[in-house]
Amino acid sequence: MDKPDFPQWTLRGFVEQLAEGSPLPGGGCAVALAGALAAALGALSARIMAKRPPDGTAKRSLEDLVARITLHQETFLEQIDADALAYHGVVEARQLPRRNPGETAHRERQIAAAFLKACEPPEQMARQGLDLLGWALDLGRGRNPVVLADIGVMGYLAGAVVQGALINIYANLGMAGDFDDVAARWTAARELEARWREVRGEFEALMAELCNR
Repeated sequence: MDKPDFPQWTLRGFVEQLAEGSPLPGGGCAVALAGALAAALGALSARIMAKRPPDGTAKRSLEDLVARITLHQETFLEQIDADALAYHGVVEARQLPRRNPGETAHRERQIAAAFLKACEPPEQMARQGLDLLGWALDLGRGRNPVVLADIGVMGYLAGAVVQGALINIYANLGMAGDFDDVAARWTAARELEARWREVRGEFEALMAELCNR
């Protein structure tokens, strides 16, 4: 499969293709796009806050944060295609012949390997989404009312990115069977989920405080 280059599509074209009912783009690609949007909102918020920082140290810290968030933004855009290509490997594995027991066993191994490979983009997305959620919490603690809504949307989108990425991982692992590395990936995903629940709770408590004062 050639690289689809989804980041260069128009928003309308991507959304309409997503709705078509074809295997690609799918849920993982949507998660990656949401991650890029969350990162963009984070960069926006940090840049606005850096215009009137309390001191020089805060300004440098915000500028450094913009650089880190922007890197995640670019990576999320790259992951739209990465997720599509990874899942295409599953599609190809499912098309392998199964005319005899040997071919059937080989096909099962290839499908399991493809599903494990398809876990890699969403696992990276989950980790980056967790980074963004933590940064949204940090930005929210600045208590700047001008960017409160932007930070709020950033954080909630970032939380959805983690959750959506984990759903993709769990679905893939459920289809991978009991082959090597499956148990380790389940453990890693559960650890990410536990961390996400912790940070999400802190972020939601802060947003509730800021929005109801």
